[in-house]
This record gives sequence, C-alpha cells and structure tokens, in this order.
Amino acid sequence: MIKIATPHLEELAQKHYEALKSKIKFPTCKYSLEEVITAKPDKLHEIAMHYKDNHKFDVMRKEYKKFTVKTDNDTYDAYTLAQSLNVTVCPYCNRNYTFTVRSKNGSTRPQFDHFYDKATYPILALSFYNLIPSCPTCNASIKGRKEFSLTTHVHPYVEGFDDKARFALHVKDSSFYYDEKGFDLEFGSNDAKEQKNIDDFALEEIYKNHKDIVLELIQKSVMYNESYIEELMKNYEGTLFKNEEDLLRLIFGGYISDEDLGKRPLSKLTKDILEQLEII
Repeated sequence: MIKIATPHLEELAQKHYEALKSKIKFPTCKYSLEEVITAKPDKLHEIAMHYKDNHKFDVMRKEYKKFTVKTDNDTYDAYTLAQSLNVTVCPYCNRNYTFTVRSKNGSTRPQFDHFYDKATYPILALSFYNLIPSCPTCNASIKGRKEFSLTTHVHPYVEGFDDKARFALHVKDSSFYYDEKGFDLEFGSNDAKEQKNIDDFALEEIYKNHKDIVLELIQKSVMYNESYIEELMKNYEGTLFKNEEDLLRLIFGGYISDEDLGKRPLSKLTKDILEQLEII
C-alpha cells in the first residue's frame, strides 16, 4: 500500500461535490449531501456505520454508474476525477500502472475501488475519499466486495505501508546469485491492519511471481559495487544524473525515496530488497 499523496485533496473533494450536487436527489438523513461527498476517512467510517445496508441511498449507486460512463471532455466524470488525482501506479499493490488517457483514439483510466463497498454502503458510492484509483487486478479480480473498514484495513488516503510492512529475501543456498530457486521472497507486517491488506489483496502470493526482479537486483548489487558506483558518480554526476539517488534509480529501475514509491511499479519491492542488500 502506497499512500496517495496528491496535493490539494480537500480542494479536489470540494470540486467533486460542486460538480455532482445538482445531479443527485439525496434522501433526507442525518448528514448533508456535502458532508457525505467530501467526508474524510474518519467521517466516512462514521457515516458507513450509521447507514450500513440502508438501500434508500441506492440513488447514489445509480448516479455512480452514470459517473463512470465516458463522456465528452467538458463533462465532469470518472475520467475527470482520475486525471485530477494523477495516481499513476495502483496504491494497493504498487505493481500496475494506472494512467489516465482520454483521446479520440481511445481512453483508459484506473478503476475506482470503493473502500467501503457500494453494495453494502450505497450512501458512500460517490464519496470522494471512498473512491480509490486502482488497477483492475486489485479492484475487480481480488478485492471485489470484501468487507473493508478503517478499523481493520489501511486506507490509502490515510497512510501507506512505509517500513512497517516489508519484503524480505531469505537465502536458501548459494545458488541465489543466479537461480530464483536459491531464495524465498516474503512480504509481511507486524501491524494487524497492514497484514490484513496484504492478505486480502494476496500481495505475498502475487509478488512471488516477481522473483525474477529480485534476482536481477541481487546480480546488479554485485556488478555495481561501491567502488563502481563511486566511479560513476565521479564521472557523470551533474550530467547524466543529479545525485546518487538518481543513479541508483537508473541502475536498479525503481524509486527509493518513500515519497516517490508511487511513481513507478515495484518501487516498494526494490527499495526493501536494496536495503536488505545494504545498497541503500
């Protein structure tokens, strides 16, 4: 899980509400439409618990379905929201790109996962902080209608995994330098909510299919030893790259700063393994 770090989220949430408010015939309830649409995660949870399985709010699900239909560039819809959020890698798995492209030749965007699923919590079907831009694998294939809650799972608008959940390389024998069978890859956390995300998105099982990437990191860590990196820094810093962090990204293929992990798939995996290999 990588935290969504889009700037000016409150402003975007308000614009989301302003664009939708005239389209929704909102039933009378404890909360105003504006409160429901712009509610931050803590408030989302409160609303969810108050109106769970209350289907007088199915109007919100119907409006969400209209919201996801591709329209022209001047209409506020799911493509507009995806473009404004500019989340380019799935925050749930950090494996798949989620670019938004809208053109006459074809369009694509991330799917929007409902953190609180819209079938159980229809009142939140259009709530800004309940719409998580994500890849089809995480949203449709794996999560589906699994019960998620702020009390049981990590919410990507609240926090990411950071260092509490880590990938770990476990060497089995000396062949680990040239053979994937020589090591195991594990992913886990001592935080119960983070582990629930890992389990419910099957992240450990899925990432075992990326052992080839880990093997490349191991091999490159030998090839690009400390003296070689120092030589590259001496010869090319300020021309081919700005600093050592840029050089390491060029060599190993992933970002290594926590604030940049959402820029490229597999960066969390890359960072954790490079730390274990004592490259960073």
